[in-house]
Amino acid sequence: MEALVRTLEPLGAAVLYTSMEIKGYRGLSSLRLDGLTRINLLVGTNNSGKTSILECIGLLHAAGDHRMLRSVLDARGEWLVDEDRGRMYDVRHLFAGHDTTSHVSLWGERAGYRLRGAQTATAELLIEADSTDHLEPPEFSFDESEALSEDHGGALVWRASDTDGEFRAGLFAEGLLPPESLMRGGRPINGDVPPVQFIGTGGLTSEQVSRTFGAAVMTETEDRAVEALQIIEPRVERIATIPFGRWMPRSNSHGGIFVRLRGLDARVPLGSLGEGMRRMLGLALSLARARGGVLLVDEIDTGLHYSVMQKMWKMIVERSQALDVQVFATTHSRDCYESLGSIAEADAPAPGRVSIHRIETDRAHTVGFSEHQVAIVGERELEVR
Repeated sequence: MEALVRTLEPLGAAVLYTSMEIKGYRGLSSLRLDGLTRINLLVGTNNSGKTSILECIGLLHAAGDHRMLRSVLDARGEWLVDEDRGRMYDVRHLFAGHDTTSHVSLWGERAGYRLRGAQTATAELLIEADSTDHLEPPEFSFDESEALSEDHGGALVWRASDTDGEFRAGLFAEGLLPPESLMRGGRPINGDVPPVQFIGTGGLTSEQVSRTFGAAVMTETEDRAVEALQIIEPRVERIATIPFGRWMPRSNSHGGIFVRLRGLDARVPLGSLGEGMRRMLGLALSLARARGGVLLVDEIDTGLHYSVMQKMWKMIVERSQALDVQVFATTHSRDCYESLGSIAEADAPAPGRVSIHRIETDRAHTVGFSEHQVAIVGERELEVR
């Protein structure tokens, strides 16, 4: 997903969400998370809503930036090809029970920033069925005479307390949204603001790596990226990318990224060293891009052997502190949360640096584990999934 932004007035530390409440989003009719820390690991069974929580954090932090909404729909593949209208986003899946008469409500309490005097943030996503508001993308338009026709489904509205405006996009009656509505310039956001970075299970694309690394060459970010790869392959000395645009990769290609290994003259494609290397590079670069903001990682342990997870967590804890980033990640892996526990401090003061939050489908509140408890989990190899 793309980097996203919102307006903040810094007080010397990055914003940290301490509590969050989600209502009406996908399978989450009502869920509250308390005791959030700098590093938050979400655990739970399949279809318990872990990825949905990451999306909600992104939507709340993005504060009406339509790029976040587009990224969520793209990542889920929530679009269809209509015979008459072409490719369309289906926004009904965003709402609990696919009920477009309901609405999504997000709330977050935070520390470390004063946002226009507010310590809380709210966001709301809904469909105004009787709205005559409309956008006019190139191939899809609604004029006043058509606004109340059976083909017009009102407007998708996204309001956020951190902005002065709101995002609105005209819908067809079936809850279908023209893609052009989410590709228009202009955002209801003011100023230079910290980003949201999202790493899905597939990691960063080669284009994202190329563009990000191109801006990081000969900076501290490049050094930290090399160190991240050395966790898995100690012989890595340098990273290089082919500028995107000079090569035409296939859509599923991992090409264009190379490393230099000590003792070898030829450059080595990163893809030939395994998926774990791509994951580590993506984490290092995304932490840098999320400076002062939020990093969201779905299934953070993807491609990583349990033997390197402890070093991965140590890198994330250190870099997130240095870059003022709050991290939210999901996992199914016991090795992953036990590795986090192994670097947790049993005597850490509340709220500590790290926490685990277990999602249970029949509970409206996550089960939280403080850093002290996370350390005990690591020591005693306790089950928290």
